Amino acid sequence: MNRKIIVHDDCDKTLQIKELKELVYLTSCGKRTRTFCSEGREYLVKKCLSEVEEILPEEKFFKIHKSFIINIDYLRGINVNSHKTVLLQNGIELNIAHRKYKDFMDFIKTQFEFWS
Repeated sequence: MNRKIIVHDDCDKTLQIKELKELVYLTSCGKRTRTFCSEGREYLVKKCLSEVEEILPEEKFFKIHKSFIINIDYLRGINVNSHKTVLLQNGIELNIAHRKYKDFMDFIKTQFEFWS
């Protein structure tokens, strides 16, 4: 997954080149998408989340909610209590939509070995 994207840095008004593997998660921001990267910075993409979803590799990214896509390389845990959430690096916690939970767990079982 060495594909690269160009994102807009609002802070210094530059275009930044990022590898897809640097993306921790993405969130809907109206008709744009905010990307959160592993170095702690966030960038704005001038595409809606569903457009971005189409170009991300399915084996590494999963849409857990209508507003969130996560990179499973940064997945650190899953809360399976009544408030189902994913735990990502740096303590980031995002909700899993109820209707996405079963598909997400099926996907995770194909990506990780379960030890109970």
